[in-house]
Amino acid sequence: MASDRLYVDILASIDPAQFDWSAYEGTYKGRALITRYTHLVNTCVAYPSPPASELAKTALLKLIPLVKSSTWDINTYLWAVSVLFTIVHPGQAWKVSEEMEMDREEDDEGGITKITSRGIPPGEGKEEDGFPDERWITETRDTVAKEVSRLDVELRGYMSNLIKESIRLTQLAFAELAFKVGKVREALNSYAATREYSSTPQHHVDLGVGVVETCLAFNYPAPLSGHIAKLEATLDRLHPPPHAQSKQQAGLSTTASDLRERQAEESRSQAVRRSVMVRAKVGKGLISASQKDWARAGRELGWIEEDEGGLGDWEGKAISTSDLALLSAFYILASSDRGRIRRALLDRATFKSQLDDSQGWIIDLVGAYVDANYGQVMSLLQYSEPILLLNPFLSSCTRSIISCIQTRSIIQYVQPFSTIRIRNMTQAFRMEEDKMLDVVEKLIGDGDVGGKIDLIDNILVMDALDPRAEMFEKALKAGQKSAELAQASLLRMKLTEAGVMVNPHAESTNSEISGKQQQQPLGPEATATTTTTALQVPETAMAEDHSAEDVAMHASGEPNGESMA
Repeated sequence: MASDRLYVDILASIDPAQFDWSAYEGTYKGRALITRYTHLVNTCVAYPSPPASELAKTALLKLIPLVKSSTWDINTYLWAVSVLFTIVHPGQAWKVSEEMEMDREEDDEGGITKITSRGIPPGEGKEEDGFPDERWITETRDTVAKEVSRLDVELRGYMSNLIKESIRLTQLAFAELAFKVGKVREALNSYAATREYSSTPQHHVDLGVGVVETCLAFNYPAPLSGHIAKLEATLDRLHPPPHAQSKQQAGLSTTASDLRERQAEESRSQAVRRSVMVRAKVGKGLISASQKDWARAGRELGWIEEDEGGLGDWEGKAISTSDLALLSAFYILASSDRGRIRRALLDRATFKSQLDDSQGWIIDLVGAYVDANYGQVMSLLQYSEPILLLNPFLSSCTRSIISCIQTRSIIQYVQPFSTIRIRNMTQAFRMEEDKMLDVVEKLIGDGDVGGKIDLIDNILVMDALDPRAEMFEKALKAGQKSAELAQASLLRMKLTEAGVMVNPHAESTNSEISGKQQQQPLGPEATATTTTTALQVPETAMAEDHSAEDVAMHASGEPNGESMA
């Protein structure tokens, strides 16, 4: 199967000269593009080969200027330059400086200004050869230190005077600074400190949006589950969904300008809601994908265009529209039947409009799967492996999601048959016979396919279903249910003819009556009260086949239901 290839071989199959950088960069910008480049470099370095090293070098030459121009992230810059030095100078690496390590441990115990790099280059040189720009590092570190000092002084003053709004804004400024420096955990800590000083629903919405945007820009969805739940609950109170908004009727004093103002306010409210819900749905989809819940991930990411009007001004800041189409296509393929795949992907014009010019193969893959062209499915899945591996959102589940789609294809192929030759399956899936046999054995062992293999003739014999036995079993269950209903109806009818009223809530009423009887005194009054109390028939009595006369005698204590004076 295609997923059996080693990652080293997958990356080695990429031609760096033909790699489409414009398609890989897409509409990404800022921190999201840095995260994308960083992922590509890490993947290529983890599975080295000459093509992978060349690809990583090109990505680093794009990453380093981007980090310097748009962030104050010294750690990412030093890491990128050191990796570039290793690629340009094979067999060499930056030297470890023990003095530098001791000084930094004394000066910076942690926080935004801490630099985690522990190496220095052996000499001086150009940046494109793996030597850092010391001037930029010094200036950036001084700028960050001054900004941290300024915000810290302001925060201490606001804390001493208990000015909640100023404290909240300063903590948000700390979070934005940590984001620019590349410290996602420090940013989340600052957002957490902001929650205590958020006093309005709008404050909590701003806080939740900041957390979601920060985590998604760094492709770090793990802590988002609780934050998204709080964000959605607050958003429902601040900007209710359209179906939950009460329709206010225009009174006699309502003017046309009042109606226009009300409609404009509702329109602004829904626009804000859609903007926030886009971020929440992307976060929930990525969380579900990390848990390998493909069905839920496909539902969350697949209909953002229809439900929320697309990414809007958030395009490329964490995810792009083309990546949404790629993710939703693979998640739906891995979790749906052919009918739903056709409706959700092939028949939707919005899905096709989300794809860019380089993603035409996705339509071919979906069409081949729906049309049962399994040989083309396997070829396109093999073609997609390097694309998925270099995608930050799909890299961790590349092998599992491709294997899931291949397994569903094989199950879909064998279902209509009672016997299938392994040779025919190898031709349909363009696989070797021994490998196909191993795959079928694994599916049978896992219980995904019911059947057995005839190793003499190399034939897969499916477990035959007995329609007659299934029909007989269904008829027997239906007859038993009808008999129980008829018996209960006859018993209820006989009780009604005997003048006995059956309370369907017997247990609760019996407990109330027994409690009252315990409180009543003994004597004639207790006897009178007991005779006037409504009769309660226990549930076990309904299960017994009594005649109407027996039930009446049981109720009154006398033959034929007549009480003795």
